[in-house]
Amino acid sequence: MNALVLSAVLAATPISLEQVREESRNNLQALLTELDRVRASEQKRFSTGALMPQIQLQASAGRTIQQEYRDIGTVIAGVDPNNPTDITYRQAVTDFPHYAANRFQLGATLTQVLFDLAKFQTLAQSGHLEAAARGTAAEQMLASEYEAIRRFYALWTAQRQLLVLQATADRSKEFADRAQALFEAGRGTKGDALSAMVNLGTDRINVEKQRAVVSQAQIDLASWLGRSEGQELDAVDPALPDTPRPPPVTLEQGLDLARTNRPVLVQWGAQVKAAKAFETVQASGWSPRINFQLQWLRSGPEADTVFTDFGRQSAVSGTINLNWDIFSGFQTDAQTKQARAQLAQANLNLAQNERDVEGQVKVALDSLGAQLRALEVAQQNRVTATQNLEYAQERFRAGASSTLEVRDAQLKLAQAFQTLIQTRSDAEVARAGLEKAMGTLGNGATP
Repeated sequence: MNALVLSAVLAATPISLEQVREESRNNLQALLTELDRVRASEQKRFSTGALMPQIQLQASAGRTIQQEYRDIGTVIAGVDPNNPTDITYRQAVTDFPHYAANRFQLGATLTQVLFDLAKFQTLAQSGHLEAAARGTAAEQMLASEYEAIRRFYALWTAQRQLLVLQATADRSKEFADRAQALFEAGRGTKGDALSAMVNLGTDRINVEKQRAVVSQAQIDLASWLGRSEGQELDAVDPALPDTPRPPPVTLEQGLDLARTNRPVLVQWGAQVKAAKAFETVQASGWSPRINFQLQWLRSGPEADTVFTDFGRQSAVSGTINLNWDIFSGFQTDAQTKQARAQLAQANLNLAQNERDVEGQVKVALDSLGAQLRALEVAQQNRVTATQNLEYAQERFRAGASSTLEVRDAQLKLAQAFQTLIQTRSDAEVARAGLEKAMGTLGNGATP
């Protein structure tokens, strides 16, 4: 009966918990962090390229033209040997004829880094930053999946509470009809009949208000999953066991799992390694740089000879270059100290995140335990409230009580059901929160 009522009330697209968990791994936030990981991966490839052979091809064609001109100057004609200061000068004329020539060149240069500490450590830093980006993406995936689970159970709770309120309104309708019949038969008072009608109206108002709660929960879940927010979703019953499972781990076991699986610790551990590599990059100004260069060159006045006849006019040369900055005005020292401070900051962040994760595991484990204990009380409370309503109705039918007593019992039962539903939902969300804190949610799926 409840399933038929829910179907009639919602008429929505069913969605299961497994669907929600799967789709959440591709929501907006998860996709954005995945793009950051892709960029970090490509940066690592870029850093790798700086250490690979660099090959350049050069080709040129030119023409030199010299116009005909005459150079008129003065030259020494003779010197008197008896008088060296007696020098005879004469005018000299030199004619330069018209000159034109082509020049073609074809060459290739290969450069290979033999030793460059900065480039080697930049590559190492890029690798660590890529690992950190992977950790960030995996951590966001955990957060996205947990939030999707929370929103799923928020919708599931709102829907089940709508059922409770609808059932309460149905009982109020039956009770109002009965109170009216008793009044008409002279066995009840008009006040009881009117009071029952007011209670029915209040219950119907609660149903309409709860519909708005369901609508908001549908929008929240659809938005997080990247679905159209106009799509009405129906949280399929996850078939929860009657007896909830106890906490899966002890505190020590949970902490061990978190240290191994929590992506945020991988992320900050990689950040520390990247900061250490960056410190070495900055200190590399004190080290020499060595590279090897091989050059092949052809040149000549004829294009056919240079660009087609490769058996002639070729020259090959090889060079090993060493560059060493002996003094840089203390720039290297300053940059190294800045990088060392950045490394210290990364270590502090790692230590703080380790403490945060330990705290999150403890809080999540305590929360799950508290919710499970509250659930036991809520289950017993619902049984007692049901018995209380049955007893009040029997007394009313026997004329031993008024509508107020029955109404009070109805409200208590509705509240007990709503509390049971909310507590059951909170227990499952707390269980997911514990798995998130340990890094095992979604079986530790990583991008």
